Amino acid sequence: MEKTAMDKTTALRATDKPWHEMTADERLAARIAKNRDIDRRVAETKATAPVKSRSSVASRGRVPAAATIFDKFQEIKRTQGIDAASEYLQQQKS
Repeated sequence: MEKTAMDKTTALRATDKPWHEMTADERLAARIAKNRDIDRRVAETKATAPVKSRSSVASRGRVPAAATIFDKFQEIKRTQGIDAASEYLQQQKS
């Protein structure tokens, strides 16, 4: 029976040699396994963490000022062009 990639990384972690005693191939394999473990944990965290979106913030009546200015800038740029949008930002500065 052939070992899968996951079995190989688990086997590498089981040996836990000190870094200076590993060969170059073992170091590379250990680093790859560590990176995969980090990626897995980040994916699990992202899947369980609640996502706050602009719409949820806006539904509570609070929208950050920078977000509203940027949204307005994008709307003006889309409808009237970049020059009009730039003028809008200049007016907001003063």
